[in-house]
Amino acid sequence: QFDGIWACASLLHVPSHELASVFNKLSNMLVTGGAFYCSFKYGDDDVERNGRFFTNSTEQRLQNFLVGTPLQIQETWITGDLRPGREDEKWLNVILVK
Repeated sequence: QFDGIWACASLLHVPSHELASVFNKLSNMLVTGGAFYCSFKYGDDDVERNGRFFTNSTEQRLQNFLVGTPLQIQETWITGDLRPGREDEKWLNVILVK
């Protein structure tokens, strides 16, 4: 088991109907009290762009994905995308604790 998991801009490629299961499986890899960082593009939808799939998330949508897992939201914050031409895109950053 691990003290922490870092999943920056990676879980957003998991289909939304699979996220609860993925969060549950990943939580099994954490020690009690372990931290879990993840980030999603901010939104309440699933989109396909240039052949790539994205599960976007809001705070409430994330909470719904966590139902039935031992993970609790400790902190969330929104940041802007720093890449040129994407200044209008927002990211949901999350710290979860088991």
